[in-house]
Amino acid sequence: MDWRLLGGYLFVQCICLNLSAQPSFTCVIDSNKMLIGDQRVIELRINSDTPIEPDSISFSSWQGLGIDPLNRQNWIQEGAGSFHQQITVAAFDTGYILLPPLVLPYDTGSGRDTTYSNDLAIEVAGILVDSTGLAPIKPIIREPFSLRDLVPYLIALGIGLAIIGLVFLRKKRVVPEEVIVEIPLPAHEVALADLEKLRHQKLWQQGKIKAYQSELTHIIRAYIEARFAVPALESTTSEILDFSEVKVLGDDLNASLSEILNMADLIKFAKAEPEISIHDDFMKKAELFILSTKEEITETEDV
Repeated sequence: MDWRLLGGYLFVQCICLNLSAQPSFTCVIDSNKMLIGDQRVIELRINSDTPIEPDSISFSSWQGLGIDPLNRQNWIQEGAGSFHQQITVAAFDTGYILLPPLVLPYDTGSGRDTTYSNDLAIEVAGILVDSTGLAPIKPIIREPFSLRDLVPYLIALGIGLAIIGLVFLRKKRVVPEEVIVEIPLPAHEVALADLEKLRHQKLWQQGKIKAYQSELTHIIRAYIEARFAVPALESTTSEILDFSEVKVLGDDLNASLSEILNMADLIKFAKAEPEISIHDDFMKKAELFILSTKEEITETEDV
């Protein structure tokens, strides 16, 4: 027996077994030419003598090539190792597209191996527009002029003139608003009203001696400033008593004014605590001072 011939025979048999055990994987398209936006059907077919899993096929190599899958059917098994699947695709770009082979892993019994499908070449053409049958541009056909065409313009003109006329008449009829001149109240009326408000607040009855005296002297100072036109609100007590307008009022009024202003200064700055009776007494002296020095207003008849 020739051992070399026997070894060669066994080697050939092993190769044949391996080739027969490798699955067959093909891709077929119904047409290799298509228009942009058109659809084609690609059919995948697998025949294998070994167990395979068709769902393990990866389609990542087809991504970004201008072919978009629209519908992918489930795998249909025709026999023990025969499968087929249809995929509907569309092209949205023109040119030649080469779809690379798909990869199918399978089990050889002694390990894992892979087989590949064939590649697909597709030609995508654009849609050609036949411009030979286009008619030349025709001139604009103008209608003859008629008086009816002027009606909208006449109506708009009439409305505009009516609005202008109404605005003009309204401006002409506008009666000027009456100017009301407010006559300021006399100084003594303002001061007496402020003293009445201070009396109703009852500050000193609540123990708010400083606030009461400060408000009382403020009212008197504001009255002197308004009545005699002197800066009493910004002046000290001695400066107020030294005004010539105040000196001529007489000794009694000057004494009352000096007593009220000086006591307020003692309470404000020296924190003096006067007798309770002086608060009501000072209110009366303030009212008497204002009434005694108020300006006499004479009414004049209109000629």
